[in-house]
Amino acid sequence: MGRLAWLCPLLFLLASNGGCTFYTACPTGTGNNGTGNSGNNGGSGSAGSGAGGGPTDLGPIPTGTWVNATANLANLASECGNMSYLFAKPDEDLMIAGVAQQGLWSSTDGGMSWIQMGAGKGSDPITNRLSGIVFDPDDTNRFWESGLYNLGGVYETKDHGVTFERLGNVLHSDLVSVDLSDPDRQTLLAGGHEASRSLNLSTDGGQTWTPIGDGLPDATNCTYPVVITKTTFLVGCGGYGGGPSGVYQSTDAGVTWTELTALGGKAPPLLAADGSIYWAGGDALTRSTDQGATWGDELGKGIVGQYTPRDLPDGRIVTMSKDYVVISADNGVTWKAASSELPFSPVGLAYSSQQKAFFVWQQTCGFDGPVPVPADAIMRYDFDYTTQ
Repeated sequence: MGRLAWLCPLLFLLASNGGCTFYTACPTGTGNNGTGNSGNNGGSGSAGSGAGGGPTDLGPIPTGTWVNATANLANLASECGNMSYLFAKPDEDLMIAGVAQQGLWSSTDGGMSWIQMGAGKGSDPITNRLSGIVFDPDDTNRFWESGLYNLGGVYETKDHGVTFERLGNVLHSDLVSVDLSDPDRQTLLAGGHEASRSLNLSTDGGQTWTPIGDGLPDATNCTYPVVITKTTFLVGCGGYGGGPSGVYQSTDAGVTWTELTALGGKAPPLLAADGSIYWAGGDALTRSTDQGATWGDELGKGIVGQYTPRDLPDGRIVTMSKDYVVISADNGVTWKAASSELPFSPVGLAYSSQQKAFFVWQQTCGFDGPVPVPADAIMRYDFDYTTQ
């Protein structure tokens, strides 16, 4: 099927990261009842338009094959934006996929089969469209989920996804970030979807939330937060509504905000293992090496798209151009192709170091009734970072 056939899901994705304008072209099916009330550590992928990236730009193009990894998720009854996001847990062979209205699903065999999470007694149901996961680096059984529409905006599990607890009354969250410098994990930020100045702070582990977005610019979506400490925050602004884009900082727990750079801010950031923060703009990345205090020039301009990059265990970073997965061994200065041509216009990119494979996914939209998960929603491409 040609790429134009996937225009509608791509417009939905842009809307999910920038604004409701595109929903008029791709309205939801059922269940879009959430209202804005308000990544990211371990944040999520986020798509936009790819840029550049032909064979001349990226060197030799690999000849590997993309393989379907949707398995039993195919045709699950869902809604617009059905295959929401996909994450690879860094410390174990575990993939987590979010299906709108159907919750979270895990795979330990590289996408050959999927098992529903949150099936334990007393678990709060997750019906939102997964937008971010924060994995706790000190407790492998603990992670936080954020999502759009339907019920709650932030959930937490402490038992490896057997049960989930809805955290407070926050709704419709583009991303959640957690203060991982605090062993008690008390400070959380959640960015609201499709709303300006919509950022919520919790200082009690997510039980209660306070709006702190008044000092942010109007007419834009500053919804991708990063908690550095309990009083120092970053937030990425995507420019929706004609307002500014870029990265802002608060050093007083959200009372005041200062623009750090007009670059980046249009997708959840990558918090890399080496301490760097990479943030995507429209067609380039910017990088900070001092916890967001200062930012460098544009990286990969005209090559990379508006996707959250990922870092490999060897320190290289990967993202996507218009047509390929691309990889950089020099912190984003130069890039080369790391895959054959993408099978469709993806929502985002994940890399499993245990499976040694890239995963991309797509979503569909519809006007009325259930919108089932596409039969080829998730595709896998083998890439051994130790030899390639």
